[in-house]
Amino acid sequence: MNHRVLLLIILAALFAAGPAAAQCAYPEPVTSESCAAAAAYNASTNGATFLVWVNGQLVCEDYPFPGSPTDFHEIWSGTKSFWGVIAGIAIEEGRIGLDEIVADTITEWQTDPWKSMITVRHLLNLTDGLQADAAGGSAPTYAEAIAMPALHEPGTVWEYGAVPYQCFGEFLRRKLLGEFADPLAYLEDRILNRIGAPYSEWSRGTDGYPWLPQGSRWLGSQWIKYGELVLRGGYWPPTGDRIVSQHLMDQAFQRTPLNTDYGLTWWLAPDGGTGYPCDTVVARGLGTQLLYVIRSRKTVILRQTTQVWHGWNYSDTVLLDLLFAEDDPQDHCPPAPASGLAVERSGDDLLFTWDPVNDDISGSTELLNGHELWKAASPDFTDGALHLSLGGPLPQGLAAGQATANPDLVFYKVRAFDKCGNVGE
Repeated sequence: MNHRVLLLIILAALFAAGPAAAQCAYPEPVTSESCAAAAAYNASTNGATFLVWVNGQLVCEDYPFPGSPTDFHEIWSGTKSFWGVIAGIAIEEGRIGLDEIVADTITEWQTDPWKSMITVRHLLNLTDGLQADAAGGSAPTYAEAIAMPALHEPGTVWEYGAVPYQCFGEFLRRKLLGEFADPLAYLEDRILNRIGAPYSEWSRGTDGYPWLPQGSRWLGSQWIKYGELVLRGGYWPPTGDRIVSQHLMDQAFQRTPLNTDYGLTWWLAPDGGTGYPCDTVVARGLGTQLLYVIRSRKTVILRQTTQVWHGWNYSDTVLLDLLFAEDDPQDHCPPAPASGLAVERSGDDLLFTWDPVNDDISGSTELLNGHELWKAASPDFTDGALHLSLGGPLPQGLAAGQATANPDLVFYKVRAFDKCGNVGE
């Protein structure tokens, strides 16, 4: 069989008429009445700060007593959610890889049968298998964290705790030696300073290094800027800067198989659950310190409290139901067409690449769940079949062994699907 010719057809250019524009025509998500109802609920559940931005504009603001716009608050585990995004920047800069073996850098782990298997992804999605918390529940020092025992084989158990984040702190610290004093200095330089979002205070351990799982304190008006950066897919409109590539940042919002409500340092809308827009991602801290990002509604919502043990009567779904004026504020807008499909032979394999799909068909920032690669013998794809289903936002896929299995002429197309099940063309 002759395999000289592979013809790549880009569906977006040749076949897609495109969904009706009405699919993407949404009303304003927040009205003055819905803002007032949600603010009242926030106040009734011990909220101290309540802010809502829609498309970069402040549309809802309330500081119930004893709250004030000049008060900063501990966001507790909301601090964790900085590190999934900074990991995307470190990947883009070639410093780390998500599936990199951590023991290549934390060499003390190399002789341990389970620790030697831990990847960066394991640390950030909490499937590393390490003892998750130190005695007393506070963040251990970096040295104490990396000395914690492995209780399970990596990738077999999901367990929430401070230790994996402190281990990531030591891993990143070693990667940054000679350039940055610590991971917080890197976060400030690469994100916080560039979007004009200074924190008020940040706790450090007895080793002098910043805590990664908790310990940062923020004005609501500053923390919400970070949510807006996530909403915009890593782009910052006030300066026109691309802070991080969207497809690298958005790896933080892919479900962890062992806990599908969690990504890489971010909480996600419950898999198959109701009451949340399906593309909701959340930075969540003790006492209901919350930063919600919902791209399909161009909305960022912030709640802070002062009495961390008095927020248990609060419900995400009640607040969101009150805030959004629509009865069912779900995303029905498909991703934009994929373009730039190309293929490269690597031995017996085919490596497919295409341009990142960052937006939906209306031009708003999209939150992808994955891609489909279709294959056919005819250019109209009447005989087309799904060739590969690829999870995540990365614009690439490998067809193992397919370089020796293709006829003379093969047609391929790729399309993206989002968190809400909408499929592009």
